[in-house]
Amino acid sequence: MKVEKLDHIALYMGDRDVAAEFLTTHLGFHVVDHTDRYTLVGAGGRLGKLTLFDAPQGTTPSPGEIERILIRVADPEAAVEELPSEVHAEAYDGGYSFTGPEGLPLALVPGEGEFTDYDLEGFVLHSGSPEDAARTFVEMGFAPGDDATSVRAGEYRINLTDSTPDGGGMLFHVGCLVDSAEDHRKEAEEQGFEIQDFVEGPNTLAVFVRGPEGVSVEYVEHKPTFSLT
Repeated sequence: MKVEKLDHIALYMGDRDVAAEFLTTHLGFHVVDHTDRYTLVGAGGRLGKLTLFDAPQGTTPSPGEIERILIRVADPEAAVEELPSEVHAEAYDGGYSFTGPEGLPLALVPGEGEFTDYDLEGFVLHSGSPEDAARTFVEMGFAPGDDATSVRAGEYRINLTDSTPDGGGMLFHVGCLVDSAEDHRKEAEEQGFEIQDFVEGPNTLAVFVRGPEGVSVEYVEHKPTFSLT
């Protein structure tokens, strides 16, 4: 199993239109795709994205296992000025943390090297056992990170922090690009991971596998017909 890169973080939102407007107005994202099922936002179709789904009826999503979604920017000081004052941004890891719609925990962090401004940097997850969770993510095809409690998906990073999530339900899944979804399904089954679903779309094949802390990892393969601008 080998993850090429993080493609998207899929979230359940009570009002995805409000969330999308916040992200596109204040964070340099644009709507990459919009359907009856989801709204896809990011700085570009080939970069890290957030996929906003309607929360299941009767549920009120909360951050749960998500401690923070990180957005890399060239100039955090300039980027924080684009935020509305009511979000009350605070210093965080060389940048600023703040809360978006419905309690969505976000942070602006300084990027390194050449990148498109407002790309994802990655995310931070609560974990009851960060080192064990990181090892399991590596078994699932993620690359080891800078320390024992982090992993990488291409240029994007996942950090695990030793803390218990409060509630849950906002994180739908983590989408990662792979060469072959079918190969990843077979390898996941051989390793004893729980297969949650296998979905064939018009332009993609995807297998969903349960990972650490109950996080659903989507291994998605783009068919030759796939195209996003």
